[in-house]
Amino acid sequence: MKKPRTPHGSGDEGAQYKSFIDTFNGIAHHRHRYEVFKDFVTMAAISLHNAVRKSVHLEDEYLATAKRYTREELGAFSTLLGMLVNLLEPVPQDILGELFMALNLGNERTGQFFTPNYISLLMAQINLAAQSNEEKDFVKLCEPACGAGGMVLAFARCLIDSGKNPAQAMWARCQDIDRLAVLICYTQLSLWNIPAVVIVGDTLANEEREVFYTPAHYLGFWDVRLIRDSRLRAAELEVEHEAIELLVDGADDVHSDNGSAQVQMRWIF
Repeated sequence: MKKPRTPHGSGDEGAQYKSFIDTFNGIAHHRHRYEVFKDFVTMAAISLHNAVRKSVHLEDEYLATAKRYTREELGAFSTLLGMLVNLLEPVPQDILGELFMALNLGNERTGQFFTPNYISLLMAQINLAAQSNEEKDFVKLCEPACGAGGMVLAFARCLIDSGKNPAQAMWARCQDIDRLAVLICYTQLSLWNIPAVVIVGDTLANEEREVFYTPAHYLGFWDVRLIRDSRLRAAELEVEHEAIELLVDGADDVHSDNGSAQVQMRWIF
């Protein structure tokens, strides 16, 4: 077995990463570490989901998962969740993805890797710059292969740096074919109070096997906000359509001058 690497190897943050890894490695030695990590993320995600919107199906999954561990091991899972909260607290960034890679759980054969935070941040800064000239109440993001949610978290970080509250200034639609990745994404977006829907399914096949809404989605009444935004956009499209019709009608104003035809067109902005 490869020796786990510690992200951010020095300072308090590095010590917290090491504490997480040491605590994790002390759980259920008879189980594969990938399975333990998956069970930890599953129980964390279900706890966050059912605290706001109770699902009997998910509760049954939580209880079935918990039965595989001792009381002490379940206590260690609770400790890991507290550590995750502390690691996420400074800025929105993908912590679980980094820990997943640090624990050498990535699958080289299937290309299962999570994007490093510095790349996610750079791409988020570029995307936010492209949005800077558009006046909107909020920005809608779409991540068709969301992984651990690093891109969305980085965008939330950029909004915070610009003085905005991600809970009000953004909404994300995230999807991934891998359920573990979706639950990692859901857990981290939920802990950072980011409104989003996170979907398990193949984006290319338009498949949706499971759908999870973050607590911030429910608490921020985003169903209502999204419906209102959809209606406003529909009205804007109707105005644009009418403007195009006026533009075409303007082409009928044709005047002859020295045998040549000149077309006068009225541009609508």
